Amino acid sequence: MDKNTLMTLIDNASKDKVVKKDSKLFASLVSSYKDLDDDKDIKVVVRKLSGSISSYLMTHKYESPKDLIKLASAMQKTNNNFWKGTGITKLFW
Repeated sequence: MDKNTLMTLIDNASKDKVVKKDSKLFASLVSSYKDLDDDKDIKVVVRKLSGSISSYLMTHKYESPKDLIKLASAMQKTNNNFWKGTGITKLFW
């Protein structure tokens, strides 16, 4: 996923009224947007944001605004590739 697409998805999700009411999630979205704007590694930003979204989903019985689901779905591939190529997965086999 490219940086601009991710920033647009984060921006859309952060504008949702339900998301704005959850201060931790909203702060995480804003922080991730700023990190991307500061050219931080997209994989690290996605990994961190993915954890925040997962926590939100678990505490809200997996009910979420559509834009947050779109963001989470789009980040899934990037997040799954976080450890790819590091050799760390071979340690567990």
